[in-house]
Amino acid sequence: MDTLTCVVGMHRSGTSLTAQLCHILGWPVSGSESQLGQGDIFNPLGYWEPKELTAINNQLLCMEGGNWRFVPRMSPGWADHSRLTPLVESARTFVTRINTRQVTWKDPRLSLTLPFWRPLLPSNTRYIVCLRHPYDVAESLRVRDHLDHRWGLLLWMAYTVHALVHTYGYLRMPLFYDDLIGSSYRTYITEVDHFLNGSSGFPGTPSTSIIRPDFSHGQHGLSPISDDNGGELITALWNALLAWRESGFTDDSRVMHLARSYRPKSPWMTVTARPLGFWLRYAKMRLLNIIPL
Repeated sequence: MDTLTCVVGMHRSGTSLTAQLCHILGWPVSGSESQLGQGDIFNPLGYWEPKELTAINNQLLCMEGGNWRFVPRMSPGWADHSRLTPLVESARTFVTRINTRQVTWKDPRLSLTLPFWRPLLPSNTRYIVCLRHPYDVAESLRVRDHLDHRWGLLLWMAYTVHALVHTYGYLRMPLFYDDLIGSSYRTYITEVDHFLNGSSGFPGTPSTSIIRPDFSHGQHGLSPISDDNGGELITALWNALLAWRESGFTDDSRVMHLARSYRPKSPWMTVTARPLGFWLRYAKMRLLNIIPL
């Protein structure tokens, strides 16, 4: 692997569609295409997540005291702790087995775990940060995962903030889900192609079968938040992201100021009280020797 594109952002924000698009544009996602494209009623075209990448990220989050739903509070320097040494070796093995020159990784958990992966990644790694209205994300999580609306909003905030902070200063492209499935999607496909390949634009367009607005059930799209239901910081960040988009992504100072000011307040975000399901999964991973003591 000479270079890598990481697709990051909150679950249900278009990360799967973006990864599939990168795959079509000549940046294959690691893994078997038949496995990557296996979908379900919530994502018919597949999730496009390399199994080994997701497994390592799950172990990382578990070792830090959480999982994708219960975001652990990572302390400064957490990624350098000696307890992660066995996972570093697993991650290095995963990276060295990749035999294509340019590769795409997609896993929303990368938004949280990038500090662990960074020393193993090529210096020219680029990032696509997928963005979607927090209310639409929360509703999608409610339908798929039976998560409370407020919980979904807190998850959107945590993942979006980490994705923004961990990609700051690197080659990155913000991509709004509703732009990619909207009437001007060809323009955004061309922009993604240019970001990946430095070309003047994809000569045709990928099959429109992967651009399926009917798969989205969002109601808010690219509209600003004008009520108080999302919380002050969530409202401010989403509206700042929209303003960043309108400016052509020329000035991210407001967005980054808000991202850096984020501090989790909800008890579950610090995972002080973990549900039974978490401990059952943790015990299973210990029994299978998936995570070290």
